[in-house]
Amino acid sequence: MRFCRKMLVLLVSLSILLGCASRHYLGFHGPSIKLHPDVHEALTQDDECLECHGPDSDSDGRPTSHPDFTGCLKCHNDEVKP
Repeated sequence: MRFCRKMLVLLVSLSILLGCASRHYLGFHGPSIKLHPDVHEALTQDDECLECHGPDSDSDGRPTSHPDFTGCLKCHNDEVKP
């Protein structure tokens, strides 16, 4: 019984720490759009992100894994650190 309880606590902890939204709240951000400044230079609004990265988009952008979330620029517009 103890093993099951420990395993459950471990699994819940990992899912909380590794989930996309929780990483944002903990201060970890997704890949920065500043890694590709030539493509994202004029990007100023979240709607523009989904034009290329939305699940129904036929552009070259990789589809987002969380199309229902908002705040693209809040999570993906951070400074790139060497």
